[in-house]
Amino acid sequence: MRERLLAAALELFAVQGFSDTTIDQIADRADVARQTVLNHFPHKADFARAWGQARRDQLTAIGAEAAADESACALVRRHFQALAASNERERELTRALLQSLTPTEVFRVISAVPSAVIERGQRRGEFDEATDPTAAAEVLTSVYFGTVSRWLSDGPAPFELSQALGERLELVLAGLRAR
Repeated sequence: MRERLLAAALELFAVQGFSDTTIDQIADRADVARQTVLNHFPHKADFARAWGQARRDQLTAIGAEAAADESACALVRRHFQALAASNERERELTRALLQSLTPTEVFRVISAVPSAVIERGQRRGEFDEATDPTAAAEVLTSVYFGTVSRWLSDGPAPFELSQALGERLELVLAGLRAR
């Protein structure tokens, strides 16, 4: 039921926007009573959080499936590529949901790269050991959200997202590399 409700809400958010979608419309789309929606998602923002959790789960799976010999740089690139692909596939939904969250919530919802990936790079000698892994992960996340925010401007996409993310990622990785 929870997945059904989330799917209904996300469809509506992509078409109407977050603020213009009501709990009653979500209930109608899912063919359930309003109270059923509220039992699973007491607040409309809970849908955005569930969407963000699905993105986090996707990134966690990337880390879990990483081969022991995969470089941290390659792993960071795979994180950014996966996020770019999701955003390109769901541009309107991404816009609607990111606009619905406060900046603090946005950073809580999705971290582009977990600090554990930075720590992996430090253990492998790829990244500077003096770099704070949490700060590095925050910088990568800021680069990600800054690029996505510009890409989500009104009208057609002003640039190709995966290419822009890749270019910006390489700048940050150059700064992280061990000297």
